[in-house]
Amino acid sequence: MNDFQTVFEFVRAIPAGKVMSYGEVGRAVGVTARTVGFALGDCPDDVPWHRVVGSDGYLRIAKRSPVHFAEQKARLAEEGVPVDERGFVPADALPPRD
Repeated sequence: MNDFQTVFEFVRAIPAGKVMSYGEVGRAVGVTARTVGFALGDCPDDVPWHRVVGSDGYLRIAKRSPVHFAEQKARLAEEGVPVDERGFVPADALPPRD
């Protein structure tokens, strides 16, 4: 299995209503946060890419694509994850940091 496939498998296991940072996913599977970002930029449809956010809770896709930003925000809202108007998941909705 290559690095991207490993990322996809891990992200598929993030439960609905939960988010993780690119760095957390990377540490869990032994790749960099950047590799996670590249992988999720071209992932299969069944990978819940919207559950991965910046370490500060920011929806990083907002800088690249307003369409994908709106999609990520809507998908997270459907799962009960709050996102503020600036594109941040509040700190209390993020997993605790090590």
